[in-house]
Parts: sequence; structure tokens; C-alpha cells
Amino acid sequence: MSEQPPQSNTVRTNLVGGLGAAALVGMAGCDLVHKQVQGVTGTAHAEVLPLPNTPAAQEARHLLNRVAFGAKPGDVARVAQMGTKNWLEEQLADTLPEDPIVNWRVNSIDLQERVRSAPDTANDVDNAQLVAETLQAAILRAVYSRHQLRETLADFWTNHFNIYALKNNERELVAIDTEQVIRPHTLGKFRDLLLASAHSPAMLSYLDNQQNKKGVANENYARELLELHTLGVKSGYTQKDIQEVARCFTGWRLKTTGDIRYDVGSVLASTKDPHPGFLYDPTLHDDGAKFIPFLNLHLVPNGGKKDADMVLERLVTHETTAMFLSRKLCRRYLGHVPPEIVTRASNAYLKNDTDICAMLRPILLDGVFDPTRNRPIFKRPLDFTVSALRAVSADTDGGEALQKHLSSMGQALYQWPMPDGFPEKAAAWTGSLLGRWNFALALTGQQIGGTTIDLEAPFKALKAQDDADKVKTLVEMILNVPADSNEVRPLVATLNNHIAQAKRSNLPEKSIFAEVAALVIASPAFQWR
Repeated sequence: MSEQPPQSNTVRTNLVGGLGAAALVGMAGCDLVHKQVQGVTGTAHAEVLPLPNTPAAQEARHLLNRVAFGAKPGDVARVAQMGTKNWLEEQLADTLPEDPIVNWRVNSIDLQERVRSAPDTANDVDNAQLVAETLQAAILRAVYSRHQLRETLADFWTNHFNIYALKNNERELVAIDTEQVIRPHTLGKFRDLLLASAHSPAMLSYLDNQQNKKGVANENYARELLELHTLGVKSGYTQKDIQEVARCFTGWRLKTTGDIRYDVGSVLASTKDPHPGFLYDPTLHDDGAKFIPFLNLHLVPNGGKKDADMVLERLVTHETTAMFLSRKLCRRYLGHVPPEIVTRASNAYLKNDTDICAMLRPILLDGVFDPTRNRPIFKRPLDFTVSALRAVSADTDGGEALQKHLSSMGQALYQWPMPDGFPEKAAAWTGSLLGRWNFALALTGQQIGGTTIDLEAPFKALKAQDDADKVKTLVEMILNVPADSNEVRPLVATLNNHIAQAKRSNLPEKSIFAEVAALVIASPAFQWR
């Protein structure tokens, strides 16, 4: 998907959102910043440890594939040693100090530095750069963060509350939605997340609530609020419910400096404002009586903004919403929807005041560890890309060269045009297989700008000297499966044959094992989590 940047002087948005680390340099170019960041943080290579051939190690592998964006070298051994449930509790608590490499690299992104130190210069940022640098921050966090559950949830909620960055002025709004709406609430209360989304200038603009006025109700936001954000499409509400909810949201707007421009000043205003950028205009609100049948909610005349506030509260505490969210989270982490787990998660959500962690506990603690409650999940391009980067301990800037591969596989983040978010079913992604091959070859062949890997490091760490040892090292490091197991024995044979043929062609050994690593990443075993 592509679009020419609009020819306007639209004011850009603030990206500050709890990022907190000091900037490295002022307005330096991206390449220079990345090199200077590396000088402070060092490269991102993980410690390579032998893969334990134990049930605990395989349980750790499964957990990291489901709850994290895959394992980095040594992660399986470390998680197996500390205990999978202990690691999961650590992720749910979300109190680990962040790896400095994440803070330094994210905070060195040009746009974020501009907004922190010189907000007035944000006007100079190109539209395409706004989207690219929002995606860059997401990739860096997914690859390097210690808070892997938080990062997979950030991706989940970004899709749940999907916004198309190429519509209207969304490029200027989607970054702040990511930083100030989605990320602060990934493991908090769903009530807070829904309220933040409902007041989000990006969401109000994307779903046309700017045009929702008394007498001329626009139903777009109301429809998606019920269908995608809370109740679910087959929950039983009717067109009448949509119409009445739309009336409740008349007058909900975003602050502007004219008809289309977002007021960056409102974003940079006092943090006492819980919803910066949002404006309720009582002159545009339908103050008549309202009745929403599905919610059995009667609203008296002259309710003002409270009409919509009451709708949101009723929706967020509705058992149908609890069931809908629980089913979606089960599909994300279990690959299907076990009824008993959905019921437990839904009950936990309702009993704990819409707490997302409480809802996740039965899904992760009871579901992930039970093989009868799991199904294979085909990796979407983001999962595939990030898990590959993590598996080979890549050093990446998350920049445009990497993003082009993600786009070629069909998942250019923030660019899905429909409000339902990127599809989950494997069939939607079969067309990305060629792009996956190309990415694997480019990654291991050092052909992605801003991204490097060191395949010699694991060989040295594990003292792999002959071809068989090197194949074993790569298979176990990338797939986290013993190289002599039935699961990968055919792959190992294929790799050994490839090496023999390549040597007969006099290919350099470095190139041969780069191809071997690519074959492992492109293998069917790596496409599923």
C-alpha cells in the first residue's frame, strides 16, 4: 500500500510516552545516531548457551514462542532453569528494569528526540518518516525488550484498536495513539484502555466521529465500538443499538487548529489533562432521550458527555465483552478457544474490575502449559521477522531497510485499511512465503541495511568446528529443538546435503553457513509458534 504524502503544513503530534532516557545527540541523522547508540550500548548479541535436552527446556521453548516473540540464544536454558511459571509470573508483574539498549535505541529515534527537546521542529518531519519511525520503535522494543509479554500485548491491542495510518491525517496521530493510548494500558485495566481509545484523536478521526453531530449522526465509530472493540459481531446487538450509541457520541471531537489540522499544543499541554487532544462540543451533542436495547440502558435527556461515558462503562463491564476479549486472547496465545479457559478468563475479568492481567492468568497459566488446549499458530510476518532477529541475535536499527521486508511480506504496520486489524488465519499469509525466503536470505547474507548478525559467535561459544557441529549449533539455536530429534531430522539431512553440494561448487564457507541459517529460518518448523 502506498500513498503520496498530502501537500499540507499539518502540525505533527507528540510522541512522548514514558520513554524517559536522555537523548544521545540532537538532530543527527539516523545512521549516525545508530552508530553512536551502538558505541554506548554495544552490539546486541546474546549469550549462547547449550540447549538442554529436557522436558523443561521444551516447555520453555513453547512458552517463549507463545508469550514472547520467540527465544534469543540462551533464553530457553535460562527460562528452563528459573522455571517457566516463575518466568511467566515475572512477565505478568511487568516490573523488570528495562534493558538499557531498548531505552537508548528507541529514544535516539529522530522524531522522538525532536519532540522531547525541540517540539517546534516536529513540523519539519516528513509524513512517511512519521510512520516509519513509529514502526521502528515497535520493532526495536519487540526485538530487545525484556518485557516480552508486554510487547506481544502491545501488538495485540494495536490490532484490536486498529487505525489506518494512511487515511486523512492519521500519520500525525497514530504515533501518539501508540505511545499514549495503547502502551500505557497493555497490562492494566481494559476500562482505562477503552476510555483512552474512545478519547483518542486518532480513533475519532479514523472512524469519522468528527462528522458525528446531532441530526446528522455518523455511525462509524459506534459500529466498530460494538463490533470490534467490545461485544463482537455476533453478540446479538442490532442496527438500533448502533444508531443509539452513535447519538451518544455526538459532539466527541479532536482539538484542531482549523478544519483538519491537529493541535500539537494540546498534546504538549499539562499532563493533568487525562485526554489531551480530545474535545467535547456540547453544541453538537444530541441531548434527546436515548435507549440502547442490547445494554438495557435508558438515558435521560440533557445527559451531555455522560451519555457516552455511561455507554462505555456498560460495555466494558458487560459479560459479552468479557467473553469476546477472552476468546481473542485465547486465539492469540493458545491458537484456539477452549470453552473452559474462556469462561475462567471471562469470570476473572469481571471479578477483577476489567483487569487484563487477571484475564490472562487462566489463559497463560492453565492454557499455555496444557498441550490439549494448544494448537499450532502460523506466524504473521511481524512475528516471523522479530523471532528471526531474536533467534540469530541480530543487531538492528529497525529502520526502513528492514521495514521494506516486512511490507513485502504483507504486514506494513499501521497500514491495514480496515478497522479489524491484520488477519489471524494462516490462509491470509500464504502469499508471504516468497517474501519470507527473501528476508531469510537477506538477513543471513548481511544484505539488510542497519541489521547485522554474527554467525561465528555461536560456533565459537559452543566450540563447533566441523560441519555437523555447525549444523547442530544453528538448528538448536534457531529452532530450540535438539538436532537429533525426529522433529528436525529430515531438515538436518537436507542441510548436510546442501553443504556437500555447496562445497563441490567451491562456495566460501561463510556463504555456505549463511545459506544454512537461512534454510533453517525459512523451514516449516520456524513458520509456526
